[in-house]
Amino acid sequence: MKNQGVLTRVMCTFVFTLFCFYYLYCYQADLLTVTQHILSKGQTHYNHFVGAVLITILAMFMQIGVVRIFRKQRLAWALTFVPSTLCLMMLTNICVSPVDGGIMFGAWRFVAPLLIVVFFLVVWGVNSSGLLDSLPRLWTQPIRELWVNLLILVVMMLVICSAGNNDKCLHARIHAEQCLVDADYDGALVALRRYDVGDRNISMLAAYALSKKGELAEHLFYYPVTDVDGLLPNGNDVKLELYPEYKLYKYLGGRYKQTMNARRYINFQRRTNHVNKPMADYVLCAHLFDRNLDAFVADLKKYYVLNDSVVLPRHYREALTLYMHTHTTPAIIYKDNVATTDYEDYQAMERKFANERERKNALRRMYGNTYWYYYDYKK
Repeated sequence: MKNQGVLTRVMCTFVFTLFCFYYLYCYQADLLTVTQHILSKGQTHYNHFVGAVLITILAMFMQIGVVRIFRKQRLAWALTFVPSTLCLMMLTNICVSPVDGGIMFGAWRFVAPLLIVVFFLVVWGVNSSGLLDSLPRLWTQPIRELWVNLLILVVMMLVICSAGNNDKCLHARIHAEQCLVDADYDGALVALRRYDVGDRNISMLAAYALSKKGELAEHLFYYPVTDVDGLLPNGNDVKLELYPEYKLYKYLGGRYKQTMNARRYINFQRRTNHVNKPMADYVLCAHLFDRNLDAFVADLKKYYVLNDSVVLPRHYREALTLYMHTHTTPAIIYKDNVATTDYEDYQAMERKFANERERKNALRRMYGNTYWYYYDYKK
């Protein structure tokens, strides 16, 4: 390895160090945060910057050890990063169990240590056999030497990215929860907007972050929400990993010893009149999810003042407009000229397309963030 130029050593070390830090700090930081939180049972907190720096330093120390071991052997400088690469793959090839919320390590926890041993044996064996002495040397030109090493590094970096946890939903959830812990509700919502597939955990986090901003009934259907069961944790598939669950229930009016899903909890709070302002919006949005406009109108009269001087949140205006168009004898009379015009345009676009798929796609582009689209097309 001593025959390789300083340029190759410096550039490869710089590129791998930069990649390692960026990968850990910008892409896998949330995964490592929830990993430490679960393994320590919430007793310690992972600092994104400090953690990325420390793990990068450990990876470089490992590379230095490889260099010292094979200092008299022929080995491409980029290949001295192979053990560090395998350790990064093992570290980030983890996920959160959907059953018990524990950490599940992937197959790389077994494969990576085995491949490190194989790497050392192969390098030692090839050099001891004299096989490399009979091969032409690639390091005749510094530029060629550099590009060959950088190509090897690029391949290893791609392997690291493919082996790590790439679950977009999990990354969005954990990043949003971290933002909630920091009371950064805008940051949480930005993270959730990046994920456009319906998921109950995403629904729960979006609803809570919007509620904390006072915008639950204004922007709920801007997010990939699902149904009533996606409003609150249920102890199974809908749960919080980082954010304390008791804070959510305290905000909504109280937590009970008995585990309840969102529907049971909301109905219980409603029946026992434990409905504060945030809980009122949860009750009303639950009716919207159920497409139960009669119950929505009945409870809306309890929790909101309905007169010309009060401007209702957007989704409530949309729901009332739909209610007026679908009931011949409505329990209340509601008129919003803007919402009525928009709904008539929505209906006109529906009639414009005979093909169901084309109609649905066109409506999603124009009205995908409205309650009308959820009511008619979301399953």
